[in-house]
Amino acid sequence: MTSTGDSMDARQARDALAAACAARTAARRASEANERSRPRRYVIGQGLTFAAGFTAFGLANLMPRYGTWLTLAGLACTVGFFALVWIGAHHGGVTRWFSRDCGSRRRAWELWVAPLLSLAVSALAAIPYGETGWLIAFGLTTGAEHLLRAFRQQRVGTA
Repeated sequence: MTSTGDSMDARQARDALAAACAARTAARRASEANERSRPRRYVIGQGLTFAAGFTAFGLANLMPRYGTWLTLAGLACTVGFFALVWIGAHHGGVTRWFSRDCGSRRRAWELWVAPLLSLAVSALAAIPYGETGWLIAFGLTTGAEHLLRAFRQQRVGTA
């Protein structure tokens, strides 16, 4: 049955199904191309704002005289980081919340290595330097991870 309630024969149904599958494939290709064409400056900006924000938070404890200004600067950088994440995620239109396509995505362990490495380095920095060391190390390592991801994205995009 069509959307108007008329009956449909098998050939029309097959044609409608083929058109729907073609539209879904075209939308998936456009979405994947959009992810590859996302400007690298978003990821670089995310890394720099994250590193600067957490470094400012760490230095606020270390230099109480400038603590208020450093905390405000860290907050501004953190807001900038989340703004860049939001803008980058919505670059080109629709954001896919959960990808059902298991094509060329990275494996799960590859997604967890960088954050766990960042946390491990931060924890090691916290031993001699306390909270200040943890905040600064976490900001710098996570920022560096974003920058490495941007350069990897460029290398994969040009290959």
